[in-house]
Amino acid sequence: MKLTNKSLYSQARDAILNIIDNSTEFMAKLPSEQELSERLGVSRNTIREALKSLENEGFIAPRHGVGTFIIRDSKNIKSNIAVLDSFTKIITNHGYTPGTKSLYHDRRTVPEDLTSKLNINEDSDVLYIDRIRTADGKPVIYVEDYITYIDGMMERFNSIKTESIFEFLKSYDIKISFSSCNIYAVISNEKLQKKLSLKEPKALLHLEQVHYSTKGIPIMYSDSYFLSNKFDFNLVRKVID
Repeated sequence: MKLTNKSLYSQARDAILNIIDNSTEFMAKLPSEQELSERLGVSRNTIREALKSLENEGFIAPRHGVGTFIIRDSKNIKSNIAVLDSFTKIITNHGYTPGTKSLYHDRRTVPEDLTSKLNINEDSDVLYIDRIRTADGKPVIYVEDYITYIDGMMERFNSIKTESIFEFLKSYDIKISFSSCNIYAVISNEKLQKKLSLKEPKALLHLEQVHYSTKGIPIMYSDSYFLSNKFDFNLVRKVID
């Protein structure tokens, strides 16, 4: 099937993802760039861009001089832990509709244990955001964010209708560039079970992150809890000669 009109890169990515979805073998080899280019009727540059996106998302792994191999199925929501994307983008990229439920936010004094992480005084304020992120209406992530407060931030957050905190921060000309992240495996407590609509304790992935601007200034601290049966975090590790 040839691809036409709508973003060729996006269509190529979806078509290759369909090949991955229909593969039942781990480390199955994808067709070459040339074969994919001919099959889909797009340039090799477009194929290369689509493959790079799927590599970053943890679906495939290229081996120089050998080929590109499937290292994940497409059933779960996947993210390359080395790539910093908003939850909205990660969920959308996997064909789900992102959503937010039980959103709560307020202005409060920064918790004592976050003063050094955000590099602010103990009497400084933060915008606290408590929310549950959903994929096709089902809870998949519980997040608590603490953002260094800027005058009028409560009012602006109320008025800007975006589910992405990264996009909200861009309204202040603040672009998140990187984060420092610690990952833990935890078992859900009563609070997390309620937030994620769990009937019994489940394994979760807990990400503690400090997000930094392009100037290297800490802007936001996040505690994020992911359903481990819904998310795969991938990192391709390479041997350095």
